[in-house]
Amino acid sequence: MRFNSTRFRIDPTPRRADGEYMAHARISTSRADGSEYDIQLSGDLAGFDAREDAIAYAKNWAQEWLDARFG
Repeated sequence: MRFNSTRFRIDPTPRRADGEYMAHARISTSRADGSEYDIQLSGDLAGFDAREDAIAYAKNWAQEWLDARFG
């Protein structure tokens, strides 16, 4: 089963380090008052030559993390 919800937001923006794009994901949600808070920060997951590959990897990692916990 794949996790699917609009309650959570995934920010897969990679960071640039040593000539690579480092994949990482920030998963956040909103409180009842509308303020946002992080529920998971992945840290560096893997390095990629292409930015798009890092983004895709981080999105997939985050979706699997959410599915394992809330799926």
